[in-house]
Amino acid sequence: MKKIILGLTLIASAAFTSCDMDTTRYGSIGQENAIESRDDAFNFLNGIYIQIRSMSAGAKYSAGDIQMDKFVGTIDNANRMGPFSNGNITVSDQDITSYYQSAYNAINEANYFIPKCEALLDREDVTDTEKAEIRSMIAVGHFCRAMAYVYLFDKFVDYKEAELETEGKGLQIVTEYKPSGDRGSYVGRSSIRKTVEYINNELTLAFDGMVEWDLSGNNDGNMGPETAYLNEYVVAALQSRFALLTNDYSTALSKAEHVINSGLYDLVGTDSYADMWVNDSGSELIFVPYAEKAKGGGFAIGQTWLTNANKTTSDYIPTAATLLAYEDNDIRFESFFEVYQINSSGVNCQAFVFSKFPGNPALWTTTSNNLQNKAKPFRLSELYLIAAEVCATDGPVKNESKANEYLNAIREARIDGYQSTTSTGKALVNAIREERAKELIGEGFRQSDLRRWGLGFTRNANLASLGTPLDKGMEFILVSTDNISYEPGDYRLVWPIPYREMSVNPQLKGQQNPGY
Repeated sequence: MKKIILGLTLIASAAFTSCDMDTTRYGSIGQENAIESRDDAFNFLNGIYIQIRSMSAGAKYSAGDIQMDKFVGTIDNANRMGPFSNGNITVSDQDITSYYQSAYNAINEANYFIPKCEALLDREDVTDTEKAEIRSMIAVGHFCRAMAYVYLFDKFVDYKEAELETEGKGLQIVTEYKPSGDRGSYVGRSSIRKTVEYINNELTLAFDGMVEWDLSGNNDGNMGPETAYLNEYVVAALQSRFALLTNDYSTALSKAEHVINSGLYDLVGTDSYADMWVNDSGSELIFVPYAEKAKGGGFAIGQTWLTNANKTTSDYIPTAATLLAYEDNDIRFESFFEVYQINSSGVNCQAFVFSKFPGNPALWTTTSNNLQNKAKPFRLSELYLIAAEVCATDGPVKNESKANEYLNAIREARIDGYQSTTSTGKALVNAIREERAKELIGEGFRQSDLRRWGLGFTRNANLASLGTPLDKGMEFILVSTDNISYEPGDYRLVWPIPYREMSVNPQLKGQQNPGY
C-alpha cells in the first residue's frame, strides 16, 4: 500500500489544472483502492503536508519581491529570475509556469485525498476514534487546497470590486480529481466572487475541523509556537491574510486577533530576533513545516539572494532606499543585511546583501553552509500588521487607537529604546505600510501590497548615496534592472496565466489577464 500511495503522489505531481494525456500517465496504479483505512489515510497525509510545505516558501514568493522596488539585480545573476527584475514578464516565463503548476499539484492531491477520507466516515468498520482522526485529516486537506488557491489568487487575480461578477477574472476552480484527455471537460476561470466564496468555504471547513480536533485534546502537542502541524491558529492566520487581500476588514481583524489574543505566541524581542532567522525558532512562529538534514534539509531560500555562502557575490542586492528605511537600533537591519566584499566578474567592491535567510547550521548537509532554512509562512508580526492596517483604514473596523497600539507593539519589539508614538489619518496609514515593508521584506508580500494600495514605484539602486566605499557598488549593478518604473495599476502587478495552460485548455480563450 505504501508503494501505491507514493506512486499516486508522484503521478499527481505531474498534473496541471488541465491534464494532457499525451504527457501525463494516469491510470497506471490502483487509484480507487489507495486509501482504504485510517492507516492508509494517515500515510497519505504525509503527502498532503509535503504539499503544504512546498507552498510555504521558496522562489515562488521571492520572485514577487525581486520584481518590485526593494532590490536591484547584479552582473553576476546570469539572468536568474531576470524577467522579474527587469520587468519583462511574459506568458512563457518558465518560473511562472512552475509556480502555477506547483499550486495545482497541491490542489490535485487534496482533491484526491478529501473524498477518499470522507468515504471512510461512512464505513461501519471504522471506529469513532478513527473517524475523529479522519475528520482532522480532512481539515488538513481543505487547508492544503485553500493555501494553494490563496497563492494563486494573490499572484494571478486582480481583485477589483467593480469586476467581482465578471466571469473569467477569478481562478480555475478544480474540486475533483478527474484526470482526463478530454479538453472539453477542462474548466475556465470563474468570477472573482465565486473564487472568493470558494476559498472562504475551504478555509472555514479547515478552521472548523481543526477547532474540533484541538478541543478533543488530541492536538495539544501542536498548540504553540514552531509547530510543524496544523491547528486552528495556523488556519486563522491564513484566513486573516486572505481577508486582507479581498478587503474583508472585519474578518481580517477578527482572525488576526483570534491568534494574537490566544496567549500562545509572543513577538520576538530585539535580543533574539536575529537568532530566529538563523535557527528557525521563536515565540512568534505560528507554523514551521518539518525539515531536517537527514531528509534533504529545508528550503535553499538564501540562494535566491546570496547565490552561495562564499560571501563574495550576490544575485540581487537592496537599493539604498531599502537600507535607509531602517532606523538606528532597529534589529532588523543587522538581521537582514550584511556587507560583502564582492570579488566577482572583474568587480572588487563592498556592498550590502540581503541575508535574511542565512542558512541554519542544523540543516547543513556538510561542513559548508547550504543556505537552507525552514519555512516560516505564518508569523505573529504579520497578524499585528494586518490588524494595524485594517484598523487604520476607512471601513467597518476603523479604530486608530487600536491601529497605533499594534504598530507600536511591532516597533517596540524591533527597535531598542523605542518610545511609542501616536499618528492619525494618512500619516498613520503610511507608517503602517512602511513598517510592513520593513518587517516582511523578501517574504513575498510586496507585489500584492502595492497592488492593493494602488501604488506604483520607481526602483533606483542609488548606492552612491551611501558614500565611500559602498558607492563603488554601482559597478556591480546590472543596468537593465535599475531605474525601473511601474505606474499604479500596472498590468505586471498581476502575473499571466501560463501559455502552456492557455494553449491546452479551450475554456480559457479570452480569459488571459490584461496586458499579456
